[in-house]
Amino acid sequence: MTELLTVYDQNFNKIGAEERAKVHTLGLWHAVVHCWVVSKREDGVWLWFQKRAHSKNAFPDYYDTAVGGHISAGETPQQALLRETGEELGLQLQPEQVELLGMTKEKEVFPESPFPDREFCFVYLYENPTPQFAPGEEVDDMIRIRLATFKGKELHELRQIPALSLSSGPLTLQPEMFCRHPGEFLHLILPKLEEET
Repeated sequence: MTELLTVYDQNFNKIGAEERAKVHTLGLWHAVVHCWVVSKREDGVWLWFQKRAHSKNAFPDYYDTAVGGHISAGETPQQALLRETGEELGLQLQPEQVELLGMTKEKEVFPESPFPDREFCFVYLYENPTPQFAPGEEVDDMIRIRLATFKGKELHELRQIPALSLSSGPLTLQPEMFCRHPGEFLHLILPKLEEET
């Protein structure tokens, strides 16, 4: 079955629907969801990231927000988020467990990407000290990074990023191993978490 995505103009006005492949090939504006999973524990505040499957067409083996996916035509952002969270992480969440923090507009064309990507992204937060992940086929691993460490990466260009993998334990990552979502962490996630502490 062909997946249809709602297409927008650059001001987020709906202008129709197109097949997902065409949306990407032509670089049309469309909508996606991201969910940042945060664990507040005795040993600090941790951010979770997924390692994208090696089989993915775009950014295989990169580290990305815990959940990310397209909003299908006729679907609300929250419906898409809950569906994607189940598919990617095996978490069956309820609407009241996630919080919408805002929307970002991404129009960068990255050299690593096989297509121009123009997205309106609805950014959500899910907090759980011990999430029980059961990753689906699109996710090869889940890692966690201390909030202070990721803040150093974003603000101070930290080059060596210590992390903990669910499958293999401690590892060190470099900034270029992450998908880039300009401003998302600094403008939405960090202010929210600092407000709570």
